[in-house]
Amino acid sequence: MYNYYENLEYTEVEKKQLSDCNSCYMLGILATDEKSFPTSGEEQSYITIMKGSTNIIFYVKALSYEPEPILELVDKRSASPLYIGIDRYQNEANFPLSLKLTSDLKKKMQMIEEKLKGRLLIFKPKITIKQHDDKEIAYKNLEIVAIEPDVKVSSNQEYIQVPKINFKNKDFEKKLVEGSYIYFEDYPHVMFQPNYILCGNYIYCNLKSWERSSNSNRRWRYTGDINDIKKVPIDMDSIELTNKLIRGTDNLIFIEKDYLVDNVDSKFDTKEAINISIYEVNNLNTQASTLDSTIHHDTDINEYKFLTALKEYTVKKGLCYDENDLINFHTCVKTNPLTIVAGMSGTGKTQLARAYAEMLDLSEDNNTLLFLPISPSYTEPGDLLGYLNNNNGLFIPSETRLTEFLIHAMENPNSMHMVIFDEMNLSQVEHWFAPFISLLELEPDKRMLSLYSKNAHCINSAIYYPTINIGSNIRFVGTVNMDETTKDFSDRLLDRANVITLKKRSFVSLKEEQKQNQYTQNTYEKFKCLNYSQYSSWVKNDMPLSAFTIEELHFFDELHNLINAADSQKGVSFRIVERIGNYINNIPINEDGELMLSRRVAIDIQVKQRILTKLKGTESQYGSLIGTMMPDNETPQNSALYEFFSSDTALEISNFEFTKQDIKRKAKELGIYGYTN
Repeated sequence: MYNYYENLEYTEVEKKQLSDCNSCYMLGILATDEKSFPTSGEEQSYITIMKGSTNIIFYVKALSYEPEPILELVDKRSASPLYIGIDRYQNEANFPLSLKLTSDLKKKMQMIEEKLKGRLLIFKPKITIKQHDDKEIAYKNLEIVAIEPDVKVSSNQEYIQVPKINFKNKDFEKKLVEGSYIYFEDYPHVMFQPNYILCGNYIYCNLKSWERSSNSNRRWRYTGDINDIKKVPIDMDSIELTNKLIRGTDNLIFIEKDYLVDNVDSKFDTKEAINISIYEVNNLNTQASTLDSTIHHDTDINEYKFLTALKEYTVKKGLCYDENDLINFHTCVKTNPLTIVAGMSGTGKTQLARAYAEMLDLSEDNNTLLFLPISPSYTEPGDLLGYLNNNNGLFIPSETRLTEFLIHAMENPNSMHMVIFDEMNLSQVEHWFAPFISLLELEPDKRMLSLYSKNAHCINSAIYYPTINIGSNIRFVGTVNMDETTKDFSDRLLDRANVITLKKRSFVSLKEEQKQNQYTQNTYEKFKCLNYSQYSSWVKNDMPLSAFTIEELHFFDELHNLINAADSQKGVSFRIVERIGNYINNIPINEDGELMLSRRVAIDIQVKQRILTKLKGTESQYGSLIGTMMPDNETPQNSALYEFFSSDTALEISNFEFTKQDIKRKAKELGIYGYTN
């Protein structure tokens, strides 16, 4: 692509600032009103073919504020303020394969125009710096996050990004008064200091001075005079705000600048503007020290407190888990119906599942927890569910009680339910779990498990329905050992599950943790999650691909090509990338608003759990991909995969410590046994 920016040398700090801009959200429209365009395309048009390529490019005019580094380091030296979109780099949610694979370029341009023209676009800038003829060139590209079809805007409208705070007004005001750091999830430091913030039904304005945290690029604290701040009531659903307020994410909205000037700033000195009550905030301060001990079982209890309590609870029960294992397990369970816990015997796989269920207030007594040991004799779904006896017309349920349990979950949708399949691979999982594997791919309201034909005669159909809905209030957890007595998992199952391998911690660390906790009160009782409504509030339903940068998606494409070259039936499927994205979007945050598991570590964990688990076979099949490794070697020999995860490209995304450790294990197995699992 031809560049239209002045050639510069950027410092490392400037490069980092521009890279951070790629996580910002912006509004824009197709630049149909512009008279001239950069020379990147074959024609002077808002949609054209990229010179020397078959890619289609389109130009977008920004309607919202741009991040400061882009304005200072790119736009001031630019011949055009437009952003460039490239069809092949857009996610499939907005640019489906049917569009991307269209070979007729004129038709593809027409399809893109129909999709984008007259539509409001929510996008992320994608600023990349590349070396060209001993000089560095900045490219101002974009990735579309969402296309808003029903919003009518014009090219001269201007919007301001407004952070949205999702906790109570009094708690937000307390942080402002105290000067405590506040986490703006979708508003990083590269944006201008926020002058407006939405919390509850109020717009806070005249926020004059902020300080950015040095530990997190999304934490801010207010350092101005608290008396300067006013809050103005706002009705988010008002007809007056049609096309003037755009909901970007759960944590960010866009409001038209003219509306803010005319309807918020203009009310600053009127009775409609409300002062923050310092008296009320100070009252809150006197209660802060007892907050932890007075929180009740309501929907205000947060995910961080739950996980902290889970850690305390496991220590009290004499269990010893790495904190990252607990966070990983929780994130897997809340984002996926099936989670499998593996590891050597005695590492506490079953105890972890039980402890987690107990922190969800589940029990066998109230029929919200089912502990189901798997027998080697199970060969089909009927062994666990039961069958319809055609001779007497009775449905005969299995002694496992699974059918009754699933019916109870369906009839009690506001209660969490969990099934623990203990030693689930003693029998071939794909046989007895077959109907569930297919159902778990569907939306919760479409997961209809069939017990028998609805046209069949069943005397006790009032108790045992012909179909059972497997709702989102039920989770399946399996525990497995990997030895000569167990069965391998198929790729079909692995595509639908996270396989977590628990790390054994030292006995010394367990003793130390128990010593530290022996004098603490059992505060975990206060932070149990008591219903499905509360649990589901922790689940974010953002678009999975929005979790990734373009560079990360390129990385997964390259990883797919590498694996697929060794085995045409393996690779990185669209389903896998979506599941990884959903996992990343749902990493819990702590009290300071920081991720409890860093993105770098999360991607490493997910590659190991989602992708490497499927690489199992002989040395002749995987020797060149995985390599071989004898016990006295430090790294695998001739391992294309190990080299890939050690490359500079990979290390920009993650250190991949867990992934490379697993590759070493597999290479050792190939070297010693000629087969890896």
